[in-house]
Amino acid sequence: MKPRITAPLLTAILFITLTCASALAAPSRKALNLLRQFVAEELDDNLDALADFDLATLEGHPLYGAPGRTFDTDDCNLARAIFDILYHDAFPNLSWETLGTGRPYRGDTLNSFHTHFGRPIPDQPGRFLGLERHQPSDTLRARAATFHSTYHTIGNLAPLPNRSLNRVTLNTYRGTHAAWRDAVPIFLENLSLALLNHPDADATLSELVELNADAFHEFRKPGGLALFAQRLDLHEYVHPATGQPIMHYTPNAHFIPQSNPSYIAAANKYIDVSTRLIQQRAERMITRLRPFLDTQRPPAPQ
Repeated sequence: MKPRITAPLLTAILFITLTCASALAAPSRKALNLLRQFVAEELDDNLDALADFDLATLEGHPLYGAPGRTFDTDDCNLARAIFDILYHDAFPNLSWETLGTGRPYRGDTLNSFHTHFGRPIPDQPGRFLGLERHQPSDTLRARAATFHSTYHTIGNLAPLPNRSLNRVTLNTYRGTHAAWRDAVPIFLENLSLALLNHPDADATLSELVELNADAFHEFRKPGGLALFAQRLDLHEYVHPATGQPIMHYTPNAHFIPQSNPSYIAAANKYIDVSTRLIQQRAERMITRLRPFLDTQRPPAPQ
């Protein structure tokens, strides 16, 4: 008589398999070599300078950009290398080869820009279509222009599971949801509900979590969101005592009907809070990257 494989047994087997795979994971030699070369060539061996480096300036670069594909800061080769090194054990089988559009994982930009300020106005440097709708001061224009560079830095980029539902991914769904407005805090709040199969969980987000079941398996339990945040260096986004998201700011957009003073107050707060979150996360990421760039260490196996 053949032994019966029950659902609990399958769950246990999956957990053991994923745990073993995570334990054996290591950064790829390709990612390590690319980041080492970038720091040497572009940053004069000053890793700390990576925190403020605008990855948008890599568009068109034959090595660090996106040769042969459409450029996006959160999916360029440098971003893929950093994700491979820092987050190879955050999700099962995350690596250079599994990162990118149409692959199991893809980079995402956390605190958005265009939703709040709009696209750059052609031939008007430092001016943005959405911001100009609200009669901003020159001071706010300058702050927005600075943030337009800040939001393209490593502290604002993270990989997410990327399997899609009718071409909708976690990345695109949080960016287009009418109530979330691409805001990280409200997305994490809803992700927490979906991970726990809460009755109030968003139906589409729950389906996306199910589609990416292998990636989310370890986080589908009480405290799972806190573990998710820890894996992705998102410590500042969750409360250390409760593990629940911190509502750093509320969703907003330049096209939502509101008074100019209300918009401008929200815009200033958003820049202040997001810049702090990005810089704090970048500092943590660089601290974790530093041991991997020690040239005395043997290269990691591919």
